This record gives sequence, C-alpha cells and structure tokens, in this order.
Amino acid sequence: MQAVEGKRIAALVGDGFEESELIEPRRALEEAGSIVTIVGVDEKSRQKIRGKRGLDEGSSVRAEELVADCTADDFDALLIPGGTSPDHIRTDKEVQRLVREFDAAKKPMFVICHGPLVLISAQVVRGRQLTGYASIADDIRNAGGLFRDLPVVQDANWVTSRNPDDIPQFNRAIVEKLAQAQAQPVAPA
Repeated sequence: MQAVEGKRIAALVGDGFEESELIEPRRALEEAGSIVTIVGVDEKSRQKIRGKRGLDEGSSVRAEELVADCTADDFDALLIPGGTSPDHIRTDKEVQRLVREFDAAKKPMFVICHGPLVLISAQVVRGRQLTGYASIADDIRNAGGLFRDLPVVQDANWVTSRNPDDIPQFNRAIVEKLAQAQAQPVAPA
C-alpha cells in the first residue's frame, strides 16, 4: 500500500499492555510498509515493558523512544493499546501532551480497549464519538464522549475499537485511515 509506505507510528505503551492489541496492529501496520516505534514513559521502559495476555503474563517489549523526547511532528500516527497500560500512563503529563499534540495536528490516533482512558486524561474526548472496552463506557460518557458499542468507531482522525475480538476490523480500519491521512502541522504554542 503505497500511501502507508514509510509512515512512522508511535506505539505508546506502559506495563500491562494487552499483548494482542500491540502485536497484531503493529504487524498489520508494518506489513503495509509502516515503521512502528515503541514509546515508553521512563528510562526503565528502555529495559522492559511487561505485556499481558488476558490475566496471564505476556511478552515484553523495550521502548525505542521516551515520550518526553517525542513530539507529534516526529510521527504520522499514534497507537494506544489497551490492557492495564493506559491506566498506568494516563496521568503522565508528557503522555497527555503528546496525545493533545496528535489531536491538534489531526494526525491519526488508533486506540483500542482501555486506551481511551489516555484520551480522557488528555481531555480530548468531549463531543467525540468513540468506543472502548465495555467497562469504560461510563468513563467515556462522563468525560463528554459519545460511547458507541461497535467493533470500530471512526471520528475525524480517531479510530477506536472495543477489545481483542475486534482486532481484524480495527487493523483494516487503521491501515485505511493511515493511507488517507493528510495531517496538519502543529501550531506553535
């Protein structure tokens, strides 16, 4: 897919990421020709970010970049997998800054399962349509978002999905969104 070739995606992860929600979208994006970079929140993440597979321990990854060193200008899109990772990273000020930069630039954001918790903490959900894991529907509504119980919900630059069962539809949607993306430059603060 020519329009996706060479595009850079930041995968924002912390301990407890749901393995399939990182590995499978990463594979789909890389097979389409994109470059996926693991972005962690602290120095410790350069050594190991622990994944999970449901309630079991999953495989680990290492951060290639740290969120404090990244801006939306460095990447073409943002991937936020679910699991317990979003709850661990959502209060980090640099995570919130990066999410707000991506959204302001109208760059694609691919968010699955508990990932919308990060969007909520970055205060970008109000008035937007999205989905996520069923247990965070109230969190989305309380943040002013419009929760939709669908496998994939697209709203402007966002593609959101509910859970690992929806990954095939999510993967198709994120590759298509990335191919059509024409991001705007970030306005100086």
